[in-house]
Amino acid sequence: MNDTRKKALRQIVSETWAMLLLSVALVLFVEFFNHRTFAKLIAFLQEHPWMFLFNVQIIFNTFLFAEIWSRRGGVRLVVMISWMALGITNYLVASYRVLPFTTRDFFLIHDGLKMITVYFSWPEIIFMFGGIALLFAAIALLLLKWKKRGPFNRLAALTVFLLTTAATLIVGKVLIETHFVDWDKTSLVAAFRSYGFPYSFTYTFADMGIPKPDEYSEKLVEEIAVDIKDPNVPLIVEPEATLPPKTRFEAQTPNIVYVQLESFFNVHSILDAKFSEDPIPVFSDLMKNWPSGQLKVPSVGGGTANTEFEVLSGMNLDYFGAGEYPYNTVLQDTTCETVCFNLKPLGYTATAIHNYMGTFYGRNTVYSQLGFDRFVSQEYMNGLSFNALQWAKDGTLTGEVLKAMDTTPGRDFVFTVTVQSHGKYPSTPIEGLDRIDVTECGGAVDPAMFKNYVNELNEVDRFVGELIDALEELDEPIVLVLYGDHLPALGLEDSQLACGDMYQTTYAIWNNFGMDFEAPDLQAFQLTANVLGQLGVENGALMHFHQHYAADADDDNYLALLRVLEYDMLYGELAIYEGANPYQPTALQMGSVPIALTGAEYDASVGTLSARGENFTPCSDIVLNGARVNALFVDETHLIAKIDRPAEGSEVYVGQFAPGGEELSRTDPVKLPGN
Repeated sequence: MNDTRKKALRQIVSETWAMLLLSVALVLFVEFFNHRTFAKLIAFLQEHPWMFLFNVQIIFNTFLFAEIWSRRGGVRLVVMISWMALGITNYLVASYRVLPFTTRDFFLIHDGLKMITVYFSWPEIIFMFGGIALLFAAIALLLLKWKKRGPFNRLAALTVFLLTTAATLIVGKVLIETHFVDWDKTSLVAAFRSYGFPYSFTYTFADMGIPKPDEYSEKLVEEIAVDIKDPNVPLIVEPEATLPPKTRFEAQTPNIVYVQLESFFNVHSILDAKFSEDPIPVFSDLMKNWPSGQLKVPSVGGGTANTEFEVLSGMNLDYFGAGEYPYNTVLQDTTCETVCFNLKPLGYTATAIHNYMGTFYGRNTVYSQLGFDRFVSQEYMNGLSFNALQWAKDGTLTGEVLKAMDTTPGRDFVFTVTVQSHGKYPSTPIEGLDRIDVTECGGAVDPAMFKNYVNELNEVDRFVGELIDALEELDEPIVLVLYGDHLPALGLEDSQLACGDMYQTTYAIWNNFGMDFEAPDLQAFQLTANVLGQLGVENGALMHFHQHYAADADDDNYLALLRVLEYDMLYGELAIYEGANPYQPTALQMGSVPIALTGAEYDASVGTLSARGENFTPCSDIVLNGARVNALFVDETHLIAKIDRPAEGSEVYVGQFAPGGEELSRTDPVKLPGN
């Protein structure tokens, strides 16, 4: 071997060692932010040494990508900065919502930007985005200015990169198939801490949807259908010609009201926590005097939409990709069997209510795929008030629930999602939010943050009491189901909770017609089948399935068959529906009653355009010849805008706009008369 080859070999060995050592350093860096303390990082190294090495292999493999390029040093720098940025992002995301950062979060960037001011001050936002812009500019400049290396064998570098990538993928697959890695999608927090951030993050990249179960076949699905089917009740009930009349005594078809309470749980379950008075007296009374139980939800600290999905559809999110939001993936393209579709043949109108922007999680389009007839978002509400973090207070929702029920001829399914007690919870006192003192919190959480949260919870609890009082006054049978969507992002650990599980919230069932309900501990995807089963409602394949297997809810076969059904319904041959999806997207109406424009005129003496109509809100705006004119909201029937004289015959309509400028709905247009 000549000196030139020896020198080249020594350089390759030297650079390989350098990349390996840098990979080790980067893994230690991102894992420190993943585990948050040195003690937990050391525990990870001791308990999972092989996963530490595999994470080193993953990062080392990304460095080999740089070998393909002539400006190798610049690409290496980009790789290093990217991993550091991902590790820090994971730390920040987990700090605010508990759940770690996954590739699925890239689908939520648009929604995340809408609420960035809740979590960061404007100086922080400017500093953050300014820093990001400077970083990208610096990287671009470095890549352009970085000196190109001399002649090299690009094909050989590419071959090595592809071979090591294939080897990394094979090792990852072997780790899963041999159960060396037993990926637990029920707890992303535990999975990321057990298996490391680089591995867990890259795993979520390819993990989307429901993989085809090994046992899946049309024959098996047909056998499930035969097994669960009551010969007297078809799996899919055809719609009735008439709606059931509204009388208080027809309790077999009551109005059904769900209230999903943001970040709400039984704070008395925190070990050693003590308060100056009960923060949730109404809910405490419900737990004591009405049926209630524990509810296992799919997320903690965030992920409201995923709890919604499980409750509405009866599907178990464990079978979807890690960190996946079906609202952003499969439900963009297809409908899904839900309680909304299942209740339609019985004469129910399905209304969703949420006092937050209608475009968040894409609800203004996804709710159509879930079978809702109407969606009342924040943009369609009047009389809103806001807390210190600018989350809408929940008190307004009582009137919205009553309005939804009052504007239909038959029975109602009203699905309400609250927002007031959403984080982040400030670590400094909030003026006027001090009714409840936290006398002890057992060191579980920051005392000031916990006090702010508890006092928001107290106001939400008062809303629950007001809603129950209002529903009690109605001359119709009503079932009210209340539950928390997930625990708050307060840094709680399993060991600090009486139930020992951060994924447990509480649900309660109230009714005004004297029915005795049972409330066993349930998974969120079992809740609706349980409640409706007690009402004698059995329509729908998944409803049948859960009710049929209710006694075997913890049986592995039950869960395996549920996975088969979910795959068949969303990705398979639709054998459960005899090969054709029976559910079509609904024509979703925005608002309990739509906005309407009855007339428009221009007053030349004062230079104002006036629009008259019905159901306007502060989010209504006049659109003149296709352009918004920034109208002033006068009241529910009147909008005005200061503009120059428009041409005779100009077209005017009123649109309802989300904070981001998206038009949610519009009235029929009218022509301006001559002036």
